[in-house]
Amino acid sequence: MRYEPYAEEYAAVPDMTDGQLLDYFLYRLFETEELWGIREGPQWFTREIDGHITQPIWPYKRYAEEATVDAWDYLMPIACSLEFFLYQMLEKLIAEDVMLEIMPRHKAVGCLISPHRLCAILEGMMESGEYTLEG
Repeated sequence: MRYEPYAEEYAAVPDMTDGQLLDYFLYRLFETEELWGIREGPQWFTREIDGHITQPIWPYKRYAEEATVDAWDYLMPIACSLEFFLYQMLEKLIAEDVMLEIMPRHKAVGCLISPHRLCAILEGMMESGEYTLEG
């Protein structure tokens, strides 16, 4: 199992649309069975975007590390397993009404998705054994 993006996909990420970012994130999340965020002290980092509290997440450590520059240089990458994310974190994020921000890039907002919708997509993928946004 690899834990780094291929050079071609890494080069393509800055120009991806929200839908492409979500697709890419989901495929790689299931490949590695882990996801990455950034933490502020012991807590996962959140920020406000358009009146919504969001939590940025990525499929690889490299992207999380690269996010910890400039205004976020005091933050540290943090990982969790897909299982922990699905059965622990998403429930908490749903209860706290925190949106997920899939793969924000250098000064660009990531794909915003509700934790409820992401949970449905992930559960659908696990049940069917394949990826679909119909979740």
